[in-house]
Amino acid sequence: MSNDPLSIAFVWHMHQPYYKDDITGSYILPWVRLHGIKDYYDMPALLNDFPTIHQTFNLVPSLLKQIRDYVVDGAVDKFLELTLKPAAELDPEDKLFLLKNSFMANWDTMIRPYPSYWMLLDRRGYSVSPNDLDNATRYFTTQDYLDLQVWFNLAWFDPSLNRQTRFSKA
Repeated sequence: MSNDPLSIAFVWHMHQPYYKDDITGSYILPWVRLHGIKDYYDMPALLNDFPTIHQTFNLVPSLLKQIRDYVVDGAVDKFLELTLKPAAELDPEDKLFLLKNSFMANWDTMIRPYPSYWMLLDRRGYSVSPNDLDNATRYFTTQDYLDLQVWFNLAWFDPSLNRQTRFSKA
């Protein structure tokens, strides 16, 4: 048995598929933007607490290009556009989109910890059938849609940032 230290290499492969519609210039899904504020921050930041541990992060070109599109070139996706639109100006199609898509997150770790967000999910119901979503619109006020627009984005912030800003208590 050797007393030599064991050397281990950790390589973190960070990737996202290419979500941009090159014809319209818009992003089809928001995952690069949302994971960018949730998951791509915490792992490198955690290393600040462990300066003797060395890690390798491999970010694939399609991920870097898309992050740059959002940060430098002002890329948008429908999710972002609808969460920036004043709630009073949402049309019926916008409302259905928000009700269907604003809970696309892990319910137990990203929605349930925020009672106000969980209440909106409970009010909407757990089915996304067109009939159920159409029925749910009757129970949502303009303020509820505004809350949903905000909560969808806030819930995606890195959990360590949530603890620092304390909006997790809302």
